[in-house]
Amino acid sequence: MNWRPSRSSISSRSPTLSEVLSDLGYVERVLPLTAREAPARHVRYALRDAFLRFWYRFVFPNQSLIREDPQAAFRDEIAGGLESYFGQCFERLCRDALGRVYAEEGVRAAYKVGQYWDKFVQIDVVGLRRDNWIDLGECKWGGVPSAPALVGELERKVKLYPNKANASIGRLIFTRRPVKAPKEGTLARFFSLEDLYSLG
Repeated sequence: MNWRPSRSSISSRSPTLSEVLSDLGYVERVLPLTAREAPARHVRYALRDAFLRFWYRFVFPNQSLIREDPQAAFRDEIAGGLESYFGQCFERLCRDALGRVYAEEGVRAAYKVGQYWDKFVQIDVVGLRRDNWIDLGECKWGGVPSAPALVGELERKVKLYPNKANASIGRLIFTRRPVKAPKEGTLARFFSLEDLYSLG
């Protein structure tokens, strides 16, 4: 008698496409970062590779126009979206740099770095440390007309972040160009792109 696997046994052993791509290193599985693990229904998948992100954002949907008229394709379909794309790249860079910020500041506690989102708020950088400290960061690639307004926006997000353990909250602001921090009334630490590149 030949054994035939049931449909349920096949599905339990067969990885999904997203799992395969994750195992190959093309995509990453991302959950909102809090002290308590977020439910699986909140998972997002993101492309790891910067080239692939650029390709699928700008090149893949515009291949015909790029072949016919590259200059028109850049002017009409690509140029207008570059600043937003660079802003997303900057957010990734800031998350990647947070470990070097901690090393520079002498932080010895274990930590995780990610981001947070729900239907009310999006927080670009979350540093969840094992010493009962959480850093929340705001990233601004574009111009910053008002540093106090930027601090106020981050404070609004701090209040919306789920801090069930009542951990201490640090405030981090990352900007493309140096911004003069307000003299009074802020606990935020400011880092420019130049500051991040200067870290060891």
